[in-house]
Amino acid sequence: MGKSIKALSCLILMFFCFASCSDEKKDKFFVRDEFPDQVIRDFTINKYELETRKWDFFAVRGDVYEKKKKVNAKKIKMSFYEAGKISSVVSADKAILQTETGDIKAEGNVIIFSLLKNTTIFVDSLSYFEKAGKMFSDSFVRQEKPDTTITGYGLEANTDLSDITILKDVKAVVRNEKKK
Repeated sequence: MGKSIKALSCLILMFFCFASCSDEKKDKFFVRDEFPDQVIRDFTINKYELETRKWDFFAVRGDVYEKKKKVNAKKIKMSFYEAGKISSVVSADKAILQTETGDIKAEGNVIIFSLLKNTTIFVDSLSYFEKAGKMFSDSFVRQEKPDTTITGYGLEANTDLSDITILKDVKAVVRNEKKK
């Protein structure tokens, strides 16, 4: 009986040692060193400049860190406006919203779709700088249009995707569709 208890306790100890040594990648994107001041679900933030609507930010969950002036958001959707109408939509797995500046860094399955230009861009990460009104990325970029696919690394674009620059290693594939 005594040997089985010692063996069981040794087995449990070994399990915890191996479990703590896992290769699991830690998520360093979010602030994790403290508990959030608030946790909010299904929230929307609307940005206006005087009476002009600039953007809406929606997230399924947000961890608010008031002292750091940040919101760590999950499953986000952001709509940009031009002349009172939605011009483009950004979705991502997660984002950090700087509450003081309005700057946003999105990561994970980032998709930007322009309703005005019928263009979709896929990137791993994206930064939006409120003051400049532009989006930037240094990751792999794939731009899809009805007749063209353009790939490369790095991106600079305005929010409605009317001005897009892919920065390096640019490759384009043009599709010729035969009309019947």
